[in-house]
This record gives sequence, C-alpha cells and structure tokens, in this order.
Amino acid sequence: MSKRILVLATSFLDILPTHPKNENAGKELLQTIETESNGELVVDYKCGRDPLKKLSYKEMIDVWGVIADLEVYDKDLLSRIARGAGGSLSIISRYRVGYDSIDLETATKYGVLVTNTPMAPTVPTAEWTISTLLDVAGRRIQQHKRASVGKSKQGPSRLDVSNRTIGIIGTGRIGKEVARLLTGFNMQILAFDKYPDLKWADSINAEYVDIKRLCSDSDFITIHTAGSTQIIGEKELKLMHPTTVLVNCARSNFVDNRAVYKAVKSGMLYGYGLDDIWKEKDLIIDDLNIIASPHVGSDTDKGKAAMREGSAEAIYSFFHGKKPSNVVNPEII
Repeated sequence: MSKRILVLATSFLDILPTHPKNENAGKELLQTIETESNGELVVDYKCGRDPLKKLSYKEMIDVWGVIADLEVYDKDLLSRIARGAGGSLSIISRYRVGYDSIDLETATKYGVLVTNTPMAPTVPTAEWTISTLLDVAGRRIQQHKRASVGKSKQGPSRLDVSNRTIGIIGTGRIGKEVARLLTGFNMQILAFDKYPDLKWADSINAEYVDIKRLCSDSDFITIHTAGSTQIIGEKELKLMHPTTVLVNCARSNFVDNRAVYKAVKSGMLYGYGLDDIWKEKDLIIDDLNIIASPHVGSDTDKGKAAMREGSAEAIYSFFHGKKPSNVVNPEII
C-alpha cells in the first residue's frame, strides 16, 4: 500500500504573477519522488485545508511525510502517527521558518525529522516589517478610513522615522536584514539576542543591550526571534514611551496583546503592528492604531517559490537517505 506525502502549505500551488525561475521547482521535486519510488509514495495536495483547524488522526493515516503549514502537531497526535510510535510519519518539512506548532520533543522521541526553510522568507519578511513600521508610524489605517469617506485628518501627527532609534529583538537572518534595509533611514540600532553577533554589530555600528534598555531607549521596536516565550509584557511596555511603535512580524505569542491593546488605547504606546491573526476577539482594534495581518510577511512570489523548493528539497533529500539542509532536530539522524 502506498504511503503519502501530504502537502498542507496553503500557498504551495498558488499561481505566482511574476513567475520566478524556481516557481515549479518544489512540485517537480515531489513528482520526481513519486516516479523514483515506483508507486510507494504518492503526493496528496490538501492546500485548501484551514491550517487553524485541528488535525485529526484520520487525516494522517499512511502519511510518510508532510509539508506543513500552521497546523498543530501536538504530543497526542504525534504519539499516534509517528513512525516510532507505530505510525508512518517520518518527516515534517515546515513551510516557513517557525516550528512552534510542532511538539519538537515528542517528534524527536519518536524519530520524526523536523526541517524548516529559514532562508526563504528573510527578505520578504524584512520588507514587510518595514512596511508595517511605516504604516503604524504614519497611522496609515486611520488616515485611510477618514480620507476614504471624505473626512480630513484627525488625531496626532505621524511620527518621523529617519534619525531615530530602532530596537531589534533577535538578530538572526531577518533581524539583520531589517537593519540592512533601514540603512537609508540613518537610524541608531540597539539589539538584543541571547547569542549576540558582535562582529555583525561592529560592522554596522549597532549596540547590544538588555531588554530593559532596548525598551526604554528605542523609538521603534521590532521582534524577530524564535521559540514560544513571551518577550514583551506589561512590565516591558511600561518602559516604552507614548511615541514608541512596537512591531511584531514574528509570532503573536511573543507579545501580551491584551497589555498592548490597553497601552495603545490609553496613549501609553503610539501603536502596534502585528503580522499574525488578532485572536483577542473581545478587544476591538478598529479605532486604534493597531494593525494586524494574517502572517503574510513571506507571502511574495520569490518567498513562496523559495519555500516550496526548500520544503520539497528536505523531503527529497530525506527520501534519498541524505541529511536535508535545515534540520531542526539533528540529534535523531
């Protein structure tokens, strides 16, 4: 009986208007696996599935590998579908960077390789971060709402951006790219990272500081870290100023959104930009300088093409007994 390579990444089959050279590279790699496996593996595209819907055991029967979106692979599910637990799942290839929706400890325990595509979203996400920063600093949504119905400006002036201070939390690929793209704004750069890259900081005249100083001394703060630990809560927000802008194009869980809502509404914080779904349904943000987007930072043609190719390459390499390029839990190899 054939095993399945389940493709759940919602944009894997999207038509890309600019048609980058590697537009179909991911699909072609998966087709090659089908051919070379002589029918032992078949590709099953379920890209229309809602990634926020809980995965069921039934959906994962006979799945050997999955190109994953935001759906959750928790302990209960993995302990039933993983190859080391009597199931067939051998690899989860994460389409994007983050993998906090996967119980990594359980995946490792039961021999499921987990990979991601860290290079693909770097430039698109950095661009989206700066776009979000400018939109919040300019109160873009509020200005649009008034102008689109024939009303003039109301409320405070928009913020200057050039020659201000940016605080970057997380100086991996995306954080560094944000700093590079902001060069033209002549901004002073403060940074925080558990593993500081002092050589990089010296090359761009950035300064590593602790979270307390970053929050108190930055005009703009942007988050580009990994993991699941909350970074910005009520304590950190109190260190910020009424003219501070906070941008979170990583994950919603890094920030206490309820505390941010209260800070923006009370005027303690100028505004907040979130590239994730606003889950606090009882807190209406329509009239506040808070903007949210459904995690589309990497949703560009080049970004999608690179994630397709990278996630499919991981499946292809693993099928051929080779170590994929970006393994999250290499200890099981």
